[in-house]
Amino acid sequence: MRVTTNTQLVKRRARFGTYASLGGIAVLAGGMIASFQPRFIWLSLVALIAGFLLAQYGNYNLRRYGRSPRPDQIIEESLKGFDDRYHLYSWSLPAPFVLLTPSGVVSFVTRDQTGEISVNGSQWKSRFSLGRALMMFSQEGMGNPTQDAHAHAAKLTEWIRSKLPESEVVAQPAILFTDPRAKLQLTEPTVPVLEPKGVKKWLRGSGKTVYLKNAEYRALEALFDEAAAATNS
Repeated sequence: MRVTTNTQLVKRRARFGTYASLGGIAVLAGGMIASFQPRFIWLSLVALIAGFLLAQYGNYNLRRYGRSPRPDQIIEESLKGFDDRYHLYSWSLPAPFVLLTPSGVVSFVTRDQTGEISVNGSQWKSRFSLGRALMMFSQEGMGNPTQDAHAHAAKLTEWIRSKLPESEVVAQPAILFTDPRAKLQLTEPTVPVLEPKGVKKWLRGSGKTVYLKNAEYRALEALFDEAAAATNS
């Protein structure tokens, strides 16, 4: 299997996460100091709120780009064993995680939530916990993964059609929960919902949509490689 990752973006976002986290802590410290002066109480409140948000946003970027394994690394690990006809593009194309295969194009949406999570069709629910509440600003918000998956896949498909008008490829959406502590309850999800250990089995089974002709596969590969090279330069 081949892998193309926008390492410049990863480094930049990880560095930003570090600076934002440290800046947030500094602002929080300043707010606490200001709170000892009654005339600066309003400034203290603003600093505490701003510092908390800045620190949590920095933590979010560090979780996604600065820690190991990152989402792209988890996807890569889950695909080990496939041959070079499988090519994973991370943060390099119009969708964050794109897998080119002999059977089509897959657009992955990732989530790192833990705990009990259920989906019925396209309706998502997650059980509230204190730990999740404390991490709500540093974790990627769960939102509605189904809608996000459809949106990313549609954007990727539209981009492919704009570059290769003769192509009939439709990117297939998939949702991947990267944290093994997620307890998934699935009831006829409208978009495939996967765990890392099940990705290869899905791709070999129901994840096969079409078989690309060699010429179409090569055209997609050339398009993706060119776009990734431009993004990563």
